[in-house]
This record gives sequence, C-alpha cells and structure tokens, in this order.
Amino acid sequence: MVSTFDASQQEDQVVLLDSAPHPAADADEPFLVASDRRVILTYPIAEEDFERFGPFDPGDDPFCAVLFPDAIFHRLGPPGDGDLDVHPLAAQGLSSYSVHEVVNSSLCAEIAAVQVGATPGDAGTPARRHFVVTFGASTFECVASDYTVIGVYGAGEIASREAFALVR
Repeated sequence: MVSTFDASQQEDQVVLLDSAPHPAADADEPFLVASDRRVILTYPIAEEDFERFGPFDPGDDPFCAVLFPDAIFHRLGPPGDGDLDVHPLAAQGLSSYSVHEVVNSSLCAEIAAVQVGATPGDAGTPARRHFVVTFGASTFECVASDYTVIGVYGAGEIASREAFALVR
C-alpha cells in the first residue's frame, strides 16, 4: 500500500521551548555534530540566560550542547534572522534566536508517510518530534524522538569537544 501525504490536513503549531537556552544574537554561529541517529547542536547562549544556566566566570563565553536522539532528519542553513519571514513556519509564530517545537508537524507527517510500515508508536519506532532553533545567519531543524540539554559550558571549544565525545 502506498501512502500519500496531504499537507493541507496538518496544522503546524510553533511552541517556544524555555528549557533550552536561547541562542545569542551577536555571537558565533552554531556547530553541529551528527552520526546516523544522533545529532548534537552547540551554540552560544544569550546573555539573558547566563543567570538561569550559570554561574559563569567573567571571561566565559557560554555555549550549550543539545542532543537530539533518534534523529531521522536534520538541516542547518537559511533563512537567518534577516529573512526569517520566508520560512514556511514564520506565520505560525517562528521567532528569532529561539528554540521551538512544531506540534502537529507537517514535516513529521510527511516523513511518516514515506516510511513504509513504520508508524509512530510502533514498538521500536520512537515518536517523532519536530524542533527548530533560529540563529542570526541560519535555522536548524531536526526531527527526532526528543531533545536534551546535555550541558552548558564556559566556552565553545569545551561544548564542541563534549559533542564529539557524545555523538558516538
């Protein structure tokens, strides 16, 4: 049986996630490490989150590392902050320098439609969730079973090293 996908049946709803730090507006772009089923995104955190995720030393440049397990799709690229309005989810509330989840995701539904024999909730097939993180020059999207902030570090080099160690 061939399944078909009709995007008009989905109602993407963008929800802000406060359990992950907001990306910094004036810092380096994100760093991505991925294996077949694990994606780890590291990025500099916004200064307004320093107190919530700190404490940090005065010379620190805080970065976080976020794990997306059981990932079946990810991408990092345009649009960025200056042209975020062209993103298909902009009208649903996608905002700059933020971490989002897309509930009732048409992307998740499209992926499920092409995975013959795999439906969410099957034993061995984790439920799929759609995440979007917006940055200055790019947007990160991932379809995975969940997300976990695995650490907040005082520098990008430390976050990158941890990401490499944990993606294996």
